[in-house]
Formats: sequence, C-alpha cells, structure tokens
Amino acid sequence: ELWPKGYYCNGHVLVDAQKMSKSKGNFLMMNDTVAKFSADATRFACADAGDSLDDANFSRETADSAIVSLVNEDTWITETMNAAADELRTDGEMNFMDKVLVNEINRLITACGNSFATMQFREGLQHGWFEMMLARNDYRSWCRDSGIKLHKDVVQKWAESLVVMICPICPHWSENMWKKLKKEGLAVHAPWPVAGEEDKLLSRQAKFLSDSLKRFRAQAGKAKKGWKSASIVISDSYPQWKVDVLNWMHEQNDESAGFSATFMKDLKGWAGKNVSDKKMIKFTMQFASFMKKEVDEVGKVAMDIQLPFDQNAILDGSIAYIKSQLNLEEFDIIKLDDTSDVVPERIAEQVTPGKAFLWMR
Repeated sequence: ELWPKGYYCNGHVLVDAQKMSKSKGNFLMMNDTVAKFSADATRFACADAGDSLDDANFSRETADSAIVSLVNEDTWITETMNAAADELRTDGEMNFMDKVLVNEINRLITACGNSFATMQFREGLQHGWFEMMLARNDYRSWCRDSGIKLHKDVVQKWAESLVVMICPICPHWSENMWKKLKKEGLAVHAPWPVAGEEDKLLSRQAKFLSDSLKRFRAQAGKAKKGWKSASIVISDSYPQWKVDVLNWMHEQNDESAGFSATFMKDLKGWAGKNVSDKKMIKFTMQFASFMKKEVDEVGKVAMDIQLPFDQNAILDGSIAYIKSQLNLEEFDIIKLDDTSDVVPERIAEQVTPGKAFLWMR
C-alpha cells in the first residue's frame, strides 16, 4: 500500500529552448537561478516549463516576466483594497460585469483545482494566474470606460482566490499577500476557494461581448478614412438552411454521450441528401463544425434556434465601453429582424444570432 500509485516524468530540461551546455553558457544550477530570479519566479518558470513527456523548457524570459507580474499585482491589490471607502462600490447590487467576473472566478477555481490534482501544473498556472489576470483586466477596463467604480466584494473574492490558487507555485508571494489582505493564519493552510457552479449562460453572454468587441476591432481597422457613421447590426434568427442544420444536430446529440465519433461523416451524408446546391454543402459543413465546437464549450444551448439572451441589452449596457475601445463618438444598434433600415446584403449575410457586425460607412 506504500507503493506510489503513479509517477510523472518529463524529457530533458531545456533552457530557452536549447539543451543545457556549459560551452553555450546556459547551464543553470538551482541555487544560482534562485539567487538571480528569486524562489517564486523560479518556481513560476518551472511550472510553466511543461507537463508532458516533451522536453521541459525553462525560459529565463518567463522568470523575468514573473518577477514584474508578481510585483505589479502586489501593488495593484494592495492599493485597491486599501483605497478610500468612496473609491469602490460596496452596495449589494451587482451589474452585468460584476456577475461575469464572479462567474469566471468560479470557473477558474474549479479548472485550476482539477489541473493541480492531476499534476498539470502548466495548465493550473494558466487557469490560476494568466486567465485570472485576463478576467480582471476585462472587468477593470469595462468599469473604467463605463465610469463605474469596481465592486469591493468582487475584487476581494478575486484577490483572495488568486492568492490561494497561486500558492502551490509561488508560496512566498502568497504568504505576503495573505497578510496584506488581513487574513488569519497562513495561505498554505487556507482551504481551497469555494467555487459556485459556473453559469453557462452567463459565460456565453460574456463570450458574446468579448468576441463581438474583437470582431469590431478588426472591422473598424478596415474602415476607409473619412467614414464617420457606425452601426452594430444584430439578428435574432438564422436563415432557414442553418435552422435545418441545427435541427439535425439536435437529433444527433445524445444527452449523455454527446455527438458520435462519426459526426462529420454522418453530416456529409445528410448534407449530400438534403442540400441541393453543391456550394452550400461546404457552408453547411463549416457551420456544423463550428457549432459542434460551441456545443463542446458551452453545452446544448449553443444549438438553440433562438438565442437565450438579449444581444441588444448586452451591447446597450456596454455602450460607453465599446465607444472607448473602438474610439467611436457615436453608434446605433440595428436589428435585422424588425428594422426598416436598408442594410446591404453583403453585411446582412454576415450577421447571425450571437455574431454581430460593425457596419461603418
């Protein structure tokens, strides 16, 4: 019973993607590395080096970046949590982005815990640090651009969760931050953060906003000089050929097993029998393949014929944020389904539920 239940191994350890060699001057001893980068930054770079049988790559750039990142987060958390009472919201009401960040924290707590439990330390670092940073940055940008203060309870939950999740990798930083957050005991003895169940619908709404903004940036970059008028075009309904594909996908999706291993082969056979236009077969295959990935990510709700959320409400609630991010003075929202505005066909063809389009002219 004392025998190990399993073991884990890597390939050779590389430094900056090169084999360690004294002749190359890249031979690192642990004591020297810790003295140069600190223990936590060394552990950070080791965790990020890799989990698989591939050669682990210790990146000195990653270690340097870790030092900067850890110091910056120490400063931001300390200054934010010690800010004057009127600089943070303390009311019980949470807006859309407050809820989005809390939901993302819940998702990442679970994902990070699962990664560490299976010794996937690079994956755990990705969830417990990098993705936590991205989630906070989006929240901070939205609040700043919208002229809304950060919510103290939300920031506190984010900071405390971050400190505990990164503790297995950077224990010294975590212990220091645990004291600054005025928590009792040691961070290393703190229980794993309690995660509520992820709200898949809220995750999908947040993804809609972030994906839309990314798409809008690309579309704004292609705008011709002198174009000043902008509209965001949305639609709540699919064209009939996509409705047919989604209905077929519903039939193929098993409640417990999901899609079969022969999904794409079955799709090709179905499309050959039910799609008369050969050009549309290609579009059908692409659309079904994309929607299958969406189902894998957010569940069966991705196949809903009608979106389970209000696109207009999400965009309208983020007007100031979108204006600031795209450097637009004004824009309106056009809904294809119930508008008399003339939208060019080339624009309308690119708009589907959950996929808005920035029309500049």
